[in-house]
Amino acid sequence: MHGFGFQRKAILRQGLRAVSAAILFAAPSSAAKAATQKTLHSFCTETNCGDGDTPHAGLLADAGGNLYGTTEQGGKYNSGIVFKLIPNAKKTKYTEHILKNFCAKPSCTDGGFPETGLIMDVDGNLYGTTGGGGKFGGGTVFKMTPAANGWSYAVVHSFCQDATCTDGSDPTAELAYTGQSSGAPWDETSPLFGTTYTGGADNRGDVYKLSNNGSGWSFQVIHSFSSGFHGGDLLVDTSGNVIGTTLLGGANSGGTLFKLASGSWSESTLHNFCAETNCADGTQPIGRPVMDGSGNLFGTASQGGSGAHCTAGNGCGVAYERTAGGKFKVLYDFCSLKNCNDGQYPSAGLIVGAGGDLLGTTYGGGTGPGGTAFSLDRANHWTETVVYDFCSAQNCTDGAGPVAPLIMDSAGDLYGTGASGGANATGGTVFELMP
Repeated sequence: MHGFGFQRKAILRQGLRAVSAAILFAAPSSAAKAATQKTLHSFCTETNCGDGDTPHAGLLADAGGNLYGTTEQGGKYNSGIVFKLIPNAKKTKYTEHILKNFCAKPSCTDGGFPETGLIMDVDGNLYGTTGGGGKFGGGTVFKMTPAANGWSYAVVHSFCQDATCTDGSDPTAELAYTGQSSGAPWDETSPLFGTTYTGGADNRGDVYKLSNNGSGWSFQVIHSFSSGFHGGDLLVDTSGNVIGTTLLGGANSGGTLFKLASGSWSESTLHNFCAETNCADGTQPIGRPVMDGSGNLFGTASQGGSGAHCTAGNGCGVAYERTAGGKFKVLYDFCSLKNCNDGQYPSAGLIVGAGGDLLGTTYGGGTGPGGTAFSLDRANHWTETVVYDFCSAQNCTDGAGPVAPLIMDSAGDLYGTGASGGANATGGTVFELMP
């Protein structure tokens, strides 16, 4: 049994082999240009990976500097965990606390295999999704509430309630809400939105809305994908419009960037990827789009592009912009440098740093060569700087293969996860990059 989040990454990585998150602490003060790496935690260091294995999601930070996240595998039942890393007073050491071992109930009715990041509400409750398990086997949305003797856990929605899963199946996107991009916690009254990888009216996945009226939850499918399919992480703008990507499908089969109008939820396709020769505009977009103060959208596509040193037939990925006026342009082609020292296969979204610079990660490439953390300098025509090369340490103890977005604190320090590497070379890591 595996969550579809695992399968989604497997599909992406099969393509890579064939061709070769967040709440902020506060508004960042500066974008990193070079960094010193520190591994805060290595997973799978306990027997049978009881401390977790394979973090695919990004991190959440609270006001006290505690870090929260999920691993897709490992834990007591090898079906993933929710973890909390608590720093000491000087933040020189972090201690892991496991808040939830998934698949604790028969048939995994409590959910299993979480791949997405967590969100927090104004009362400190956590919310997330699992790609598998639940009452009907199609995954769950869950809520966790802090208590004196631990955390209570409740399933908010179990997917695939009918034979054809019209409510969706395999939710593999982090929950989204208005104000999320500013770093504000969820207000507990505005709707939550998410996507499913499959299911829906056409079995191509859907976009759903969850609302809490104070006495219970209501669930509604607001859009079933029919052209694009396999929905990703969402952005809810200040007007309540929902913006996201599909990994595949669309007019050119390379995925789409779409918008659902607030209230009516009518779909507009903002871009069909692979519209240019050899998919020079990118293909297989992935990660949450981000928007700047002018309404311009930024994101990544994991393949495609015109990197001069990319030997992969499907391309090595791009960072892109879709302007508020509707113009689409590639900001950077990965593997533009020899040996792909600038990184390849960006497999997570971007964050906006000070001055409008963009920061993100690549799954592969770099001089490590276990992927990179990178910065794109807005003031210098989106010139790329590699912030850190993963797998630079012997046996990749510094982590490798990041597939999750970064978060940044007020000092400009970056935090994230590596899906592999670490003390045992395979379990993955939580890391800090200090400028």
